[in-house]
Amino acid sequence: MRIAGIVCEYNPIHSGHLYHLEETRRAGYGGIVCVMSGHYVQRGEPAILHKWARAEAAVRCGASLVVELPSVYALRSAEGFAQAAVSLLGACGVQAVSFGSECGDAGRLMDLAALLCSAPFEARLQALLTQQLPYAAARVRAAEELGGEGALLRAPNNNLGVEYGKAMLRMGGKLEAFTVKRQGATHDEQGGGLHISASRMRRALLQGGQALVLHHTPAQALPVLERAMAEVGLADPLRLETALLAHLRRQAPADFLDLPDVSGGLEHRLTAAVREATTLQQAIDAVRSATVTKSRARRIFLRSFLGLTRQTCAGPPDYLRVLAFDRTGRELLRRIKAAGTLPLITKAAQREDLLRREAGLTDLYMLAVERRQPCGLEYRCSPVYVDR
Repeated sequence: MRIAGIVCEYNPIHSGHLYHLEETRRAGYGGIVCVMSGHYVQRGEPAILHKWARAEAAVRCGASLVVELPSVYALRSAEGFAQAAVSLLGACGVQAVSFGSECGDAGRLMDLAALLCSAPFEARLQALLTQQLPYAAARVRAAEELGGEGALLRAPNNNLGVEYGKAMLRMGGKLEAFTVKRQGATHDEQGGGLHISASRMRRALLQGGQALVLHHTPAQALPVLERAMAEVGLADPLRLETALLAHLRRQAPADFLDLPDVSGGLEHRLTAAVREATTLQQAIDAVRSATVTKSRARRIFLRSFLGLTRQTCAGPPDYLRVLAFDRTGRELLRRIKAAGTLPLITKAAQREDLLRREAGLTDLYMLAVERRQPCGLEYRCSPVYVDR
């Protein structure tokens, strides 16, 4: 049986994600392993639904096994996010990485990934950055000057696909790339069509847009969504805002400098911004520039609040945490355990040594949900088994 891996957030799962899972199955992969961000996602926010609900929804929609991408990696830039997630997929024994892209051509994306891993590209990129060109624009230009399809990087899912490709190449090129051409809106787009963006789904959930949510949530996942909303409710970033701002106001430039992605004087801009801002959005807007995107600013502020420093964020993933699985996933777990690449955690209470940090981050996440939960949920929740 051939196994495909998918890197995901499912924040929340919607019809476009279901299409991707179905197309991956149609391509001949008998099992699908998802590496899914836990309670915090790459845009620098808490996930709208807790991770066990999102993982169960994924299995009900076609995944065989869902393992967690710990928060320290989920809150990295696209390159670090992809590198950690693909390494976990490799530890799960998949043969291919499946992802959505605007171009729908894995070969073109892998060719571009190979170029971006080359010494000539790195040298040209650094030369362009010294000219104060924004990083994203410098990457496109450097690739094009070296004969590559740099324009592909302007589309967000192509860009992430290239990062997966780079991670795969750095692992020795043992994994295949499989891509599904995206249908409908991407990320923050307002447009709809066949599939809408996850950001629009989140807005609909938080603002009571029931009709839109019902239309774009897969039927298999709807009971999971309804149960999660009844039990703890949705997570809203605004519920953490006062606590987050209180923390940020106490930070000195040296504290910000101890975070990943902060250098070159940015620590002083961050300090000034949080001392003037009365909302998190004001602080983000104050530091946003050609080189600091909104997502990067949100990640910096959230990592500061969560205590994810450079030292904390160092090193590759060192365990596999199971969140949900089905009968095929159970067989995959036997294989993963036999291979012994990384410690496999199915009973959280037995591996407190590895999960202590993530448990503390879950305790903070549970202050963002509608019905706040006490500490220790990380150890009380078992992986979800879906009998299908």
